[in-house]
Amino acid sequence: MSLESGQTVYISKERYLEILGFTTYVFVTNRIGSFSGFFGGKRTLGQFLENFIYGKIAEEGIKEFLATKFGVGTLADVDIADFIQGMYLPDTIAVELGGLWEPAIFWIETKEVRRDQKWLLIPTSATRQRPYDAYVAVWVGLPDDHIAWLIKNVPQVAERLGEDWRRKMDELEKTVERIPCKVIGYALWDDIVAVNSAHNYKDAEISLNKRFGESGWYSFDGNTPLFDPEDPQWSGATVGENVGFALSRLEKASDWEKFVGLLKSNKRIVSERIAIKGRTGLPKEYKVFNDYREASLQWLKDQLADIQKRYGTIRRKDTWFIQKLA
Repeated sequence: MSLESGQTVYISKERYLEILGFTTYVFVTNRIGSFSGFFGGKRTLGQFLENFIYGKIAEEGIKEFLATKFGVGTLADVDIADFIQGMYLPDTIAVELGGLWEPAIFWIETKEVRRDQKWLLIPTSATRQRPYDAYVAVWVGLPDDHIAWLIKNVPQVAERLGEDWRRKMDELEKTVERIPCKVIGYALWDDIVAVNSAHNYKDAEISLNKRFGESGWYSFDGNTPLFDPEDPQWSGATVGENVGFALSRLEKASDWEKFVGLLKSNKRIVSERIAIKGRTGLPKEYKVFNDYREASLQWLKDQLADIQKRYGTIRRKDTWFIQKLA
């Protein structure tokens, strides 16, 4: 994938190391269960950490992009003064509005993409259980086996990963100075709804074709292989049920001024009728809510208020490497 200067940002080694510090904290304190895709799936610990760090770099990419291109400040969980709990959280925890850090109500999920990936894929099950207002695709240019740094610096991780990952430490000679990230584009919740309804409503299909072009969007049913709308000869793997947007079309269709406007307005797009059944991971006092999203938002607000009270700010001042592990 080409890196066009207009939407490419670079993450410093210092920020990368801070993400490793956060990852170390999450691992050593057994908090990885707070993040989906490990205990509930079939991935090894090494695969989980690899994907986890890639995802955090992608979050750093969109944060840097919004700050440098539009002057909008945002905070991810790595930037918060203490650990934020919850299995249903936005990747952008807070937005700077009027000089104050406000809890995010417009919820973003950042989806990292790599190498020759052609699609932004959003699992259909996730859109039913934990829908977000916007899904942002970010290409992350980390070298292979980058988590060897984590293995080298955290013996507990090396012990759990085993010999196969320890051998990769000897193979890694590169030094990460800065990491390129390309913010490719975004799809809104309304786009997800349109894809899901296009088979019944011609107007939805027309709207999607206008925005993404024909074949630039697709509802994968679990039996259809990935394809490239720009290259009919290309064929990829068969994926599960996903709503998909071709990255080449997504990039052209994304109006970042509109996105920033939505971010600043800080309002929910996802209908309250969508996210009402989930209760996973919520403390009992929040289960009285009829809407899982609203319950999760209130828990987030309460945690941020508590952090503000204890630290005087929600923004982290110290490195995660000195965070207490108790």
